[in-house]
Amino acid sequence: MPFQCLEPKVTPEIIESFKIIWDHLGQSGNWWTAEERLEIAEEARNSNPRKLWERVGEVESYSKDNDEVLSPYVRAVVRLVANETSKIDQRTYDGITKAIGEDKYAELAAVVSQIIPIDHLSDTLGVERQELPNPVDGELAMERPVGLVEGVAFLPTFPAEKLPHVAVSLSLAQADNARRMLLVRAMYSGSSFNEMIWEHRNLSRPQIELVAARTSALNECFY
Repeated sequence: MPFQCLEPKVTPEIIESFKIIWDHLGQSGNWWTAEERLEIAEEARNSNPRKLWERVGEVESYSKDNDEVLSPYVRAVVRLVANETSKIDQRTYDGITKAIGEDKYAELAAVVSQIIPIDHLSDTLGVERQELPNPVDGELAMERPVGLVEGVAFLPTFPAEKLPHVAVSLSLAQADNARRMLLVRAMYSGSSFNEMIWEHRNLSRPQIELVAARTSALNECFY
């Protein structure tokens, strides 16, 4: 059973969110095949956490020739998203989306953002990381959500409409973004996001917010 080693340590809600992500990780997405999505996940987990001296450098210096499942360029983008997001400024974003397109970039970032928290939790608890699923053959959906707007993030997004911008930042990859937010809900607030006092966590809400703010600062979070 996937994530069985975590069952005594975390809530059933967290385990269920992990399983949902794993069920879809090895399936073809909108713009990346099942095999490519798994390679993105593998590249992300192999590079994170990275060593202090490891840097991607100028992403445009990597070859775009695709002689494997992913080109060296795409692998560099994965590592950039996984480890050096503060370096993704407008110029870098424009270069990446010119090379692979907005849709592929959004799905890539959404896959990375799902795999890393799961791996970090396993590492923190001292349990083995879950093996990646096997790829499941399927057709690419190649569907772009309707109702997107500009100006919320670099990527086109759904309107924020009283939602935190981070919740819609990857809405171009709609299905993966929904699973990402399911993961956030399970690991962060549960069903109590709008409540000021949390009694369902071992830490109080102020303590959790302090950890979240400090983590965001260390990661130089855009938001």
